[in-house]
Amino acid sequence: MSDDSSHASVRPSAGVAKEAGRRASAKSARKNEPSFHMTDEMRRLSTPWGLALARAEQIDSKSLGPGVIADVAAGSGIQLIAYSKILKRPALGVEIDGNIAVLCAANMFVAADSDDVQRSMDRIVIGDGSDAEGVMTEYWSSLREAGTRAHPPVAMLHLDPARPIDAQNHHIDEMDPPLGPLLSSWKNYLEPGPNGPSVLLDLSPRLNDDQRSMVDATIETSFPGIRRTWEWLSQGGGRVDRLSVWSGSLSSKSPRRCVRMGRKKIMASIEGKASTAVASSLSEPPPFGSWMTILDPVLLESGLQDNWIESAFGDRGGWTWLRVSGRRPILIHTEPIEEDDDLMGFVVATGQVVQHRLSPPELHSIDLTAASLARNDIGSITLRCSLDPELHPTLQRRLHKAMRDIEGARSFMADIQLVRGDSGHTVYIVCREP
Repeated sequence: MSDDSSHASVRPSAGVAKEAGRRASAKSARKNEPSFHMTDEMRRLSTPWGLALARAEQIDSKSLGPGVIADVAAGSGIQLIAYSKILKRPALGVEIDGNIAVLCAANMFVAADSDDVQRSMDRIVIGDGSDAEGVMTEYWSSLREAGTRAHPPVAMLHLDPARPIDAQNHHIDEMDPPLGPLLSSWKNYLEPGPNGPSVLLDLSPRLNDDQRSMVDATIETSFPGIRRTWEWLSQGGGRVDRLSVWSGSLSSKSPRRCVRMGRKKIMASIEGKASTAVASSLSEPPPFGSWMTILDPVLLESGLQDNWIESAFGDRGGWTWLRVSGRRPILIHTEPIEEDDDLMGFVVATGQVVQHRLSPPELHSIDLTAASLARNDIGSITLRCSLDPELHPTLQRRLHKAMRDIEGARSFMADIQLVRGDSGHTVYIVCREP
């Protein structure tokens, strides 16, 4: 049995917001976004408001059972506030750190609409998020003390646990709170939707296949037979920014989904089953007129690249992977990509090969490089190749300056490895964008 005294409730209120202001001033991360109370560490770990809203908008409120939205490691509360705002449900946050809990409750208050009556059931419970009985006992007691007789269940459970910095070298049990005991504790408080309990787990984007399998096994232990959709999300920085698993009534019919997120909304999304991509070696540079595309690595990380290719080309032409790992996966193909938002959202750059170069741009020959590009009707170029990171921005800036009065198409430069016998070398390919 839980010790009730180990938990305490904080009700969002003007008084709590005033106290939070003394601890950490409220600031807005971007123009027209709400101002939230956060320490520097909280701000570093917090989900951006635009992303939090977009993720909440992925959920159909009708797919949830009755009850509240619970976040059992609430932190700043940004994601929980977004869920509550979009899904029109009361919010229950759990936070073990009392200072953070006060800031979280203040954020819930300042973000709330003044005429939203369900906000009277919002609470932050200070305590161990893996002790569901203790949390719910304290929550219901707090509602009774405020004159609310309802004992609402949990319609949706969200967890974004603290985790080691290098998650690839740690066991999933080192997440805090630990995943297995937490799910086991909460399973009897979840009100199922049409496809079972609704559970969303935010995990380290660096989890490997074995670690994801362990997460699957842990979920299966608490919820046998529950349907799951793994989601890989990119914000366009050449990496996977979010990895999550959407279970039960939050899942789709597909086991995997990859999402390309813009600043405020989802730009593209693809679902399907995973497949393996294999890169081919070239002994000669790709022919002039062929198409080269740099894709967001989230496609390859999720294993959904074949789904994208099928939609992009269908039966038109041929294609070959030149690079399937790192920040810039490269595909070479004979036909242009179909114009479609869900396809182009994953495209970093695409264009026709117009020039082969044996070396990258150099500071002493920028004008010669610009003149060479101009002869191919190119008026600007983006360097999308591996260069010295300290030199890269200088080269890009010098090229931009040298070509600012040249009229022509946009282009990009990518690097590929040619293999001849036992040796190989890098060639730099210039592609004119459509």
